[in-house]
Amino acid sequence: MPELLLALDCGTTGARALLIDAGGTVLASAKQPIPSAFPAPGRVEQDGQQVWSICRTVIGQALAQAGRHMRDVAAIGVTTQRSSIVLWERATGHPVAPVLVWSDLRGMERYKQLRAAGFTLWPQVPAAKLEAALSLVPDHQARMARGDLCWGTLDSYLIFRLTGGGAHVTDIGSAWLSGYIGYPGHAGWNPTLIAYQGLEASLFPAIADSWGPIGQCDPSLFGAPVPVTAVMADQQAGMLAHGNLSAGAWKATYGTSGVLMASTGDRAVSPHRTIPIQAMTRRGNDIAWCVEGMVITCGAFLTWMCQEMAMFPDAAALSAAAASVPDTRGVVVRPSLQGLGAPHGRFHDRALISGLDGGAGRAHVARAALQGIAFRMMEIARTVAATPDLAVPDHLPVDGGASASDLLLQLQADALGLPVRRHRVKEATAYGAAIAAGLGAGVIMRSDLHRFARYEAEFMPTRSRDEARAAYHAWAAVALAG
Repeated sequence: MPELLLALDCGTTGARALLIDAGGTVLASAKQPIPSAFPAPGRVEQDGQQVWSICRTVIGQALAQAGRHMRDVAAIGVTTQRSSIVLWERATGHPVAPVLVWSDLRGMERYKQLRAAGFTLWPQVPAAKLEAALSLVPDHQARMARGDLCWGTLDSYLIFRLTGGGAHVTDIGSAWLSGYIGYPGHAGWNPTLIAYQGLEASLFPAIADSWGPIGQCDPSLFGAPVPVTAVMADQQAGMLAHGNLSAGAWKATYGTSGVLMASTGDRAVSPHRTIPIQAMTRRGNDIAWCVEGMVITCGAFLTWMCQEMAMFPDAAALSAAAASVPDTRGVVVRPSLQGLGAPHGRFHDRALISGLDGGAGRAHVARAALQGIAFRMMEIARTVAATPDLAVPDHLPVDGGASASDLLLQLQADALGLPVRRHRVKEATAYGAAIAAGLGAGVIMRSDLHRFARYEAEFMPTRSRDEARAAYHAWAAVALAG
């Protein structure tokens, strides 16, 4: 009997397939980068067909690495970055326009217009730029009217391809962040906004439960008709990997972006300037809610320093260099290549490196970059902590590729004044998607979730609160000026 669980995790900069057993042991992991194009300032695109090809490849690689076959897999879970827009042909599954990545800001003016018209959304969300994506499709009005086109975030597109067109779905977390959900407590598409934009309801995916029966993998792809039993947005999947969905649970992910999320249980609440209300999971009418805030460029800033600026061969070398100096020598970095997110909402702000003198070197800039990320995450934590009736945790669970930096997590513990615990599986979004697949297939019970919260390191604060506060204010005086 099949007993393994397979996750497909498609992020902003790479796709990963993770294979685990029902006990949570990782058997194989395969990852490949996904290239992005930047055709103009504020624009970020990907090739949808290339993304699908990369996803197929990493699934095959993970199975081969473990010496297993798709026949050994009990269920598949899919998690992706949220808010990217994919448009494709219903008949073939082929993309008909470039993928507009979540960080693409071509919807800035439309967002302002829709806000003025009474719709609540943000510049990065699909509702602000779906019309722009459609304008790239020849004869899109007629094709939309005939029902020839589908749209969705990456989860929708990848599940459509995995199931050979059998399922056009998304989950509540990605749906909520699309800007097309009507209002808190209403988990369906907003017909008023859809009509206002002149769109067809047939474009939109169905909103499926986060775990449970969704579809079946086309056997022509990997040789077996394996059930797809989970679809979750990436940050919500990461929360699942930490084993706790109850109100008051926190976690932070240091990926391409940095996201701090806290569960509010069955309450939909909105602290100032965080993303107002995030649906986290759904089973039937049972919706779990959370609040979150984002450091828009987190790991992506470190990658930029390594690749575009050629300062270090990789992120590990950057972290090692940063740890080789005791301080930043007055260098200040604001990691905001694509805007300054929560709690500021200054989307036109760009990155800043300041305070350089003749004695400053690459190591000081590297340490300042990690310090800037830690301070940005601390700002979000303070804002989330202001949520009514939401307790501050006694430690912060973390995951994500950039969490491999011990120095970053030590700086984070110092900034927060809280212990920081790193998950043993740093790619917790993929891990959470595999767990969700097990929940959907009945291989894992919800009462088992705590078993998957496994940590490999804890970082204790080494600064007093007064020292930490003074360090932040010195950074903010430069980084947040203007």
